[in-house]
Amino acid sequence: MRHKVLVVYPHKCTGCRICEQWCAQAHHGEMNPAKARLAVHRIHDRQINVPVACSQCVQAPCIEICPAECIGRDEETFGLTLNAEECLGCRMCVDRCVRGAIKMDADAETPLLCDLCGGDPQCVKHCPEGAIDYVPFDRADRGFREHHAQRLADEQGGVR
Repeated sequence: MRHKVLVVYPHKCTGCRICEQWCAQAHHGEMNPAKARLAVHRIHDRQINVPVACSQCVQAPCIEICPAECIGRDEETFGLTLNAEECLGCRMCVDRCVRGAIKMDADAETPLLCDLCGGDPQCVKHCPEGAIDYVPFDRADRGFREHHAQRLADEQGGVR
């Protein structure tokens, strides 16, 4: 597969929420995190921030569960699409999303789905820490492997 996907690196996220601001700006013309198609969640007891973004599942449960069949995929970017006029507002896609990346637009009563900004994700472009990346599908796990390899090396005290 040659499409690209979003990848998040929680260990890099500072919780600035700039990604949310730019996502909302790109889609709604306002810096309003409630309108963003991703969210930064703070886990207070561990003092970490976790960006939650759509991972563009190959077999997307949100598409499969939609009773109105109004969620689809852009063939070029692999981002999600929504026919808002057909949407029932049933929230089944929200419930079925395995990453918890879908939320409802309270004003439009439709889901906020990641369309990858037409192939130029603003969350990636504006993240000052590189906590979100847009990479080819076949490279999506490379950063995680590198991070975990480094963590294991640190736990073992480095080179032996």
